Amino acid sequence: MPSKYSTDIFLKVSFKKFHGSEVLEDFDAGYHDAPISLSTKIGEYMVRIGDSNDFCFNIIIQLLTEGKVRVDFRDSTERLQLVNKQDRISRIEAVKVFDHWIQENRGKPDILESTRKVVLEPPRPQAPAKRLQA
Repeated sequence: MPSKYSTDIFLKVSFKKFHGSEVLEDFDAGYHDAPISLSTKIGEYMVRIGDSNDFCFNIIIQLLTEGKVRVDFRDSTERLQLVNKQDRISRIEAVKVFDHWIQENRGKPDILESTRKVVLEPPRPQAPAKRLQA
């Protein structure tokens, strides 16, 4: 088990959003926003990146060992910084924090087994009814 959990580590997030050819469209330094938990940010990245554990893993490890990290996406840049410098930890501990988050937040096998494939098909066209000749 890690010495700290992702729910106990808080971040300040600032972002820049770009439009087209790197024209700055929006900037938020995050000064007025309440800090968010590392657990929440990992969840956002797992959805945004598409469960690419390697990319998310590297972001979190650098954040926890260095205290800050910049993440560049196609249309935006985010800067994450630990609120408390005391939350910086060793690489081994950072790996434990990330692994614990994965174990706690992955779908449970029972839930996944209950999902079924559903195929919707349009109704078959009906042949026109034959007219009775009078």
